[in-house]
Amino acid sequence: MMVKRMDTERLNQFTEMLFHALDRLGGSGRTRLLPMRLSEAPTAFEKYPRMLIGLVQRYGVEAGFREWESKVLRDASAYRTEEEYPELLALYRWMQDNQDFFDKAHLTHLKRSLYGRVYAYLYPRRLLATAYAQAHAGDEAAFEDQAVAEGFRVAIGGEMQRLKEVYSSEQLEQIVADAQAHLLAERHYYRAWTPTVEEE
Repeated sequence: MMVKRMDTERLNQFTEMLFHALDRLGGSGRTRLLPMRLSEAPTAFEKYPRMLIGLVQRYGVEAGFREWESKVLRDASAYRTEEEYPELLALYRWMQDNQDFFDKAHLTHLKRSLYGRVYAYLYPRRLLATAYAQAHAGDEAAFEDQAVAEGFRVAIGGEMQRLKEVYSSEQLEQIVADAQAHLLAERHYYRAWTPTVEEE
C-alpha cells in the first residue's frame, strides 16, 4: 500500500496563519477563539480550527471558509475585529491559492494532529506573556503601551534564553512580537493575572 507523503511545509504555513488569525481576533468566555491558559481542556484549543477543517471537508474551500468566517467574526472581540480582519483575508487568500492542499489525506492529518499543533503554537507565546504578568503582578502602570514597549524583553529575558534552545532567531522574534501584541490586547486579563494550581 502506497503511503501519501504529507506536505509539511504547507501544513506548517496553513496552521501558523490560522492560529495567528484566531489569536489576534480574541473573543471572550465561551467564545474565546483560542485559550488564554495552557491548562485548559483540549476542546478549547481545537474548537475553531477543527470547525474550519470540517467545513472545508464538507463544502470545499470557498463555501467552507465563508461559513466559518461568519462564525468567527460573531465570536471575536468586537473592538479587535476591524483591526485584525486582514489576518482572515490573508488566510483566505492562502487557502484559495493552495486549494489542492486541502485533500482528504491532509484534512484527516490536520484533524488528528490539531491539538498538538495549537498547543505548540501557543506555548511559547503564552509563556512570555505570563512571564511579564508575573514579573509585574499588582503594577497596573506596567501594562500601558509605553511601559510594555520598554520593559517587555527585560521581563521575559529568562524565558527567552530557554526558548533560544528550541527556536531559530527568526522564529523567536516572531514569537516575541506575537506575545507582546497579545499582552497588550488582553491587558485587562494580565493585569489581574493569578497562577492556577498547575502554574504555581
